[in-house]
Amino acid sequence: MTYTVTPQEHQAGAIETGKLGNIAQAIDAQGFAVVEGLISTESQKLLMDSVLEDAASVRADGELTPHEQITGKGHLQLGLRRFAPYVCRDLLANPLIEHIVSAVLGEGAWLGFYNGNVNVPGSVSQPLHFDRPYSWKTPEEAEENGQRWPPATTTLSCSIALSDIVEANGATEIYPGSQYETAVAQWKLGDRLSDHAELIERWAPPARMEIPAGGICFRDPRMWHRGMPNPSDKTRPMIALTYHSGLAKHWRGTLVKDMSTEDRKRCEQDNSLRVMDDGSLGDGRLVFEANTAEVLAGEPSPHGIDRNVRFVDEEQHVDHLHDAHLLGGARVVDSRRESTTA
Repeated sequence: MTYTVTPQEHQAGAIETGKLGNIAQAIDAQGFAVVEGLISTESQKLLMDSVLEDAASVRADGELTPHEQITGKGHLQLGLRRFAPYVCRDLLANPLIEHIVSAVLGEGAWLGFYNGNVNVPGSVSQPLHFDRPYSWKTPEEAEENGQRWPPATTTLSCSIALSDIVEANGATEIYPGSQYETAVAQWKLGDRLSDHAELIERWAPPARMEIPAGGICFRDPRMWHRGMPNPSDKTRPMIALTYHSGLAKHWRGTLVKDMSTEDRKRCEQDNSLRVMDDGSLGDGRLVFEANTAEVLAGEPSPHGIDRNVRFVDEEQHVDHLHDAHLLGGARVVDSRRESTTA
């Protein structure tokens, strides 16, 4: 089922209560819900043109990108432009998106990822996988932390369609309900779904994640999925936003169970702080250029969502085509040094 937002909901900046409950319930039960009418046609076109241009630039040398080498030819993790006018309010500061996020993850959820998922003609099938582990690994651990078993998700992925995403241009294959296969909670490092044919059969048959232009698929990233071949002759862009629960204190959005009382207090006092991979506290915000501040920081989220952004100095700019998977989501470049060495 696809849910449609109304003009009245756009004007109010909130989803009708009954509809919001149904969307949250669908995400919880089947692992996803598609909501159409969230992104304007103007933003769709602006971002579509920029993504297609950047994708062509990235693949101009004919070499596979690092992400393709790992996950499959033709599937690009493409950094998105972090400067005006390409940072759009109806993507990154949309109260309707944030209302749905708050209904699933609770107030205090924060934006941890903003990137492009691009499927180009001639792509191959990715391995079946899930993006996030269980936050609590056993029924006892969940109960101790006041959680049910199987536990609800602590992360929410938002897949945004700039044009219709259908099977004919490589819509993602999904296994609805598989986010509650608890066997994976005990897997050792290196275990793969491809090694467990009996589990795949248990959650078959798969479906396709079809999304109308301007719509979003809100997805539990623990649900099994894989990128599929794009048999068309056109590149299929998709934009990804990922939000994390306020419980998640790591910059990658995972829970930190052995966090010291002092560090926890520091995080509560400073929303920019996250636990880094080495265990230290650091700035875990996404980087954008200063000319986007009016969009991202002009008005706070009416639904308690932390947009988790910082703006680079005027002497710097953001190179979105590099380091899109690393802390901050892109490479910050010193413009003065660059102009000196050019």
